[in-house]
This record gives sequence, C-alpha cells and structure tokens, in this order.
Amino acid sequence: MQEDVQGALNTWQNLSRRRHNLILVFYSIIVGILTGLVIVAYREGLDFLDELRHTTLTNVRETASLMNISKIVVIFIIAAIILQLLLSKFPLISGSGIPQVKALLMKQIKFNWFYELLSKFFGGLLSIGSGLSLGREGPSIHIGAQISEGVNSLFKTKVAEKKYLISSGASAGLAAAFNAPLSGVIFSLEELHKFFSPLLLICTLLASISADFITKLFLGYDLVFDFDTKLPEQLPTGIYLLSLIVFGIIIGFGGKLFTDGILFFQKLYKKTKLNSYVKAVVAILISLCVGLFFSEVGGGGHGLLQNIAHRSTPMKVLFILLIAKFIFTLFSYSTGFPGGIFLPMLVVGGLIGKIYGMVLMDIFDLKEAYAVHFMILGMAGYLTAVVRAPITGIVLILEMTGRFDHLFSLTLVATLAYVLTEFINLDPIYDILYRNMISGIFSSKKIPSEKISPEKTPEKPLCKSSKITILIPVIADSFLDGKHVFEISWPENCLLVGVRRDIVEIIPRGITEIRSGDFLIVLADRTDAGIISPLLYRMGTVTMVE
Repeated sequence: MQEDVQGALNTWQNLSRRRHNLILVFYSIIVGILTGLVIVAYREGLDFLDELRHTTLTNVRETASLMNISKIVVIFIIAAIILQLLLSKFPLISGSGIPQVKALLMKQIKFNWFYELLSKFFGGLLSIGSGLSLGREGPSIHIGAQISEGVNSLFKTKVAEKKYLISSGASAGLAAAFNAPLSGVIFSLEELHKFFSPLLLICTLLASISADFITKLFLGYDLVFDFDTKLPEQLPTGIYLLSLIVFGIIIGFGGKLFTDGILFFQKLYKKTKLNSYVKAVVAILISLCVGLFFSEVGGGGHGLLQNIAHRSTPMKVLFILLIAKFIFTLFSYSTGFPGGIFLPMLVVGGLIGKIYGMVLMDIFDLKEAYAVHFMILGMAGYLTAVVRAPITGIVLILEMTGRFDHLFSLTLVATLAYVLTEFINLDPIYDILYRNMISGIFSSKKIPSEKISPEKTPEKPLCKSSKITILIPVIADSFLDGKHVFEISWPENCLLVGVRRDIVEIIPRGITEIRSGDFLIVLADRTDAGIISPLLYRMGTVTMVE
C-alpha cells in the first residue's frame, strides 16, 4: 500500500515538473521575442546616431565654421549632463551591464527593471552615439536581463524560475546584438553560470533563437563581418603551427595588458578630483575631439575592422590605430557610461592579428589573405584572453564571419591564450568587475571592507529580512560532488531543504549523498543570501583538483 501511494506521488510530481518546465520554456520564448524587438530598436538607433555623428563632424571639419563648432559642443555637453543624471539616478546602468547580471543571478542586487531598462537604452544611445569606444553587446545583455525581470514581475514566477529567465534574456541580448544565437547560449552557460543544465540549455537556446529570428526579420541576414578568409596558399605545417603558437602567446599577454589597463583607468578616473558632471563633460568633449581628428577609433569599431580587412594599410598606421583604439577604449569604459567592451576588444584583437599577419607576409612572401586570417584569429584569441570564455570566443567569431575553414586555427589560438592566462593567474574581466561592483555597493552602505569576504556576513542588513530559497547546481568533481550531507560544513544561517535529482525532489538527510547533476535547494535569510549564495555556488561548481 505504501509503495502504491509513493508511486502515485512520484507520478504526480513528474507531471507537475513537466508542466512547470513547459511553462518556463514558454516564458523563455516570450523573453526572446521581446528582447529581439528592443535590441532591433537599439541597433537601429545606434546606426542612425553613428551616421548622424559622422555626417555632422565631417561637415564641421570641412566648413570649420565657429557657429557649427559651437552648436556641436553644446549638443555634446547636454548629452554628457543627461548621461551623468541617468547614472546618478540609476547607478546600476553603468558600464556593460554583465557584472550587474551576474550580481542579479547571485541575488546580491535587485533591478528597478522598467526605469533602468529605459535609462540603459537611452544612456547607451547617448554614450555610444557620442563616439566613445564602447560596444552594444554588453548593454544588449543587460537589457535582455531587465526584460526578463519584467516578465518575472508580470507572471509572478518562482525564485527558481527567475534564474532561468534572466539567463534566457542575457542570451537573447547577445544573440540579437551580434546575430549569433549559439554564442548567446554558450555565453550564458560558460560565463554567467559556468555549468550545464538541460533545462537551462533549452531555455537559453529558445530565447536566443527567438531573438535572432526577430533581428533577422527586421535587419536582414547579413553577416556582422563580411571577410574573405579563404587562404590562397598554405605555409608548411610546422611553420604554420609555430606561427599560431607564437601568436597565441602574444594574444595572451595582450589580454593581460587590457585587463590591467581597464582597472588602472577606472581607478584613475575615480581618483580625479572633479565634480562628476564636470568629469562627464570632459569625457564627452574628449570623445568629440577624437571624432573630429581621429574618427577611425571612435564608436564600437565595426567599420574600422571592415576597412582594414578589405584595404592594404601601412604597418605604421596599424600601430597608431592599435595604440589609439586601445587607450581610447580603456578611457571610455572608465567613465562608467553605458556601453560594453566586447566589440572594442574584438577590434583590438583584430588589429594585433593584422599586424602579425603582415609580419608573416613580409617574412614568407605571403598574400594579403593571411593578414585577414590572423585578424580573425586575433579577435577570438583576445576575447578568450580577457573574458576567459574560449568556447564563446570561438563560436562567436564563427557565427559573425560565417566561415568554418579556420576552426582548427581558432581553437588552437584561443586554447593557447586561455592556458597562458590561466598560467599567469589572470581572472576573467567580468569576474573582477563584478567583485569591484559588489565591493562598491557594500562600501556605499558603509559596510567595512573586511566584512565583504564570503566567509563573513555583513553586520547591517541590506534589505528587509525574509526567507528565500537558493538553487545551487552541483557539477562533476566539485567540492560537493560525492559527499554526504553530514560531511559538509555548511555556512551559518542556511538550511538544506531539498535535493532536486532529475525530475524527483529528495528530502535530504544526513546520509544523503550529493551527486553531480543535483540541484540543492537551500533556505536562507534574504539578508544573508548575498554572502551565502556565492560561497555555496563555488562549493558546487569549482572543480577540485587532486
């Protein structure tokens, strides 16, 4: 009799779980469609402002009219004041938005999703449209997550469902920004979560495909980068492999220089003893000067990559472009204005690849196609070195160029760049920015810096106390994998209340063994969740090496 009752309960639980999953999939599609529509408007607005800026500044250079210069200066100053007003009112719209999405997934911040969505949208238009060296992909990911929060609020989803929808929105944002649905999925799994779940995969995949469909419906099917990458001849295998190894090492050290530069410029900008509005105006006027006298390095840099890929450019000019784009990108991101670094990173990597390819051309008397080939390898390798997400870098470049004949080379260079950054102990840039952001939030609430570590709980509550559930994944060879509940020293002020295994939820006991693929359901105070969640997440996802 007891077995019959238990079987009936299991059957009911399975049906309930399947229904829940179908509803979650439906929500993910809605998130993808809405994100696609918003990002289409965002991209169209950026293209319009980019063309308007180019036309206006060209007219100013040609006429050299004092009246025209005065007008454009006034417009840029107004844009700077509006940007700083938005940042003062909604500080979470700053930068790319990816650290904010990570913090939201960790339940360390909350979005005021509607107003922050509007502010991020128009703030991104103003900052990127004014010519700062920032990209659209970070804000697109952030916007997708904010749309997910809106869907969560509308349908009143459960706590466990929110992570899936936020990840779906982030995936859809990247997919719509770059016409790269697979990259959106892999970015969510590799960078935001760092673990694999079948349900997470299907949710992010459907959201990305939906967003990509909407984008292609309105903007067409053109590739982001239309490069001719077919190699007319091949170097001897040994020499070619050696050239790839050397290039991977160069790209790896270049990634460290970029990461260190971002952090240095951010500290320098914050330490500058000027009023925040004065700093914003100065930053935008610097962008105006760059646009007037060196327009090639302004904006995201898509046009710059297209131009150097299709035209022969002297080595000296490439070096100047590389240095200028590198420094201007670091400066632009340090301002905190809404905008990402994905595209500027790709441009820097592409310029390094072009220079390296031209050196090989001179040594081995090769054709121009080799320089373009190494441009593509540089883009993937540089993204890998900075973000530490090799699969995302490889797949993103394949989708953006539409060519798979350099897959082996891409994989080798990205792997070498990743291994080198691992060897020199370089953290992923978004993890560093995430930690700095959380430290800044705690500092602004006057919580001592020594209280920020995961092992310690802030003495002052960050929000009204209430109980919440935290869903923690367990991957193979992690600290939790294979241990019994009684063997684990659990953080204070939390309670393990359930273990989700496949489609069955187990009530844990001391002798319950935790296995790879499980999801732990942990009950905690809302005031402690921001500390407990990252600690448990690392216990469940960081691989333990003997």
